[in-house]
Amino acid sequence: MKLKLRLLPLLLLIATTGFGFYIYQRYSFEKRHSFVPEKKHKNDALRVGIIGDSWATGITIDTIIKDEFSKQGIATEVISFGQPEAKTKQIYDNLYANPEQPYSSYEILHHNLDYCIILAGTSDAEGEMGAKFYAYYCSLIISDLARSNIEPVFVTMPEFGFKEETDSLDILKKVRNEVSSLLIDNGNTRSLDGYRKQANDMLKDTHLKDSTIVVPFNLVCDDYEKHKLLYRNSGHLSTAGKQKMGRLIVEYILEKEKTANRNSLNTNIVEPGQAKKNKRA
Repeated sequence: MKLKLRLLPLLLLIATTGFGFYIYQRYSFEKRHSFVPEKKHKNDALRVGIIGDSWATGITIDTIIKDEFSKQGIATEVISFGQPEAKTKQIYDNLYANPEQPYSSYEILHHNLDYCIILAGTSDAEGEMGAKFYAYYCSLIISDLARSNIEPVFVTMPEFGFKEETDSLDILKKVRNEVSSLLIDNGNTRSLDGYRKQANDMLKDTHLKDSTIVVPFNLVCDDYEKHKLLYRNSGHLSTAGKQKMGRLIVEYILEKEKTANRNSLNTNIVEPGQAKKNKRA
């Protein structure tokens, strides 16, 4: 009996230390990965990547994106890397994971992409990771893509059955989330709008908005309860929902392409008067 009483504090210490390490690993803000951007070259076809959680898995969304470009007569190569239930922290780390590792998206930074679509956030919200956590890792993903001369296409926090998903968590996960929210201030965890606001503020404060195509998900769906036909279940889009999102994403990319082409054309036009001055000089 005495031995058990002596062991009890030790067991409590081990349990507390283990839980603390788990919380740190789950919610911590890690440093940016170091890397050297590769030299870009012009592609024969438009190259588009997709990264994210379960919303980026399977062949549906990449096929939809490719088909939408094809309708506009644009040849496109699309590669997609998604990890079910991945938080933005894991999605960021996957960019630098060894290619042999499961869910590695290493190829995204090494395939001379023109654009990369980011489909993330539902797992952060379901896991109550906090708006600051979500915005921080989105900023790392977006900025590292931009530094690699890949245009980030950031789809804002999706609308989904947030309450249904969090209510369905088992008791241990609910307790974990409650305890974590008391110990760590990672920002708003109770509403999707809180996540959206934090991400929007991040884009403005870091000036990443200037180098990012931001696709507002509310143009796909602004109310889950009113548009359930767009959803396969409370946490995922149906095929109809994916098609609507895919069309919207392609529209935003095409608009950017048109703007870039106009700007390129304008820089190549020399005013007649200026041309004469250059000739005389």
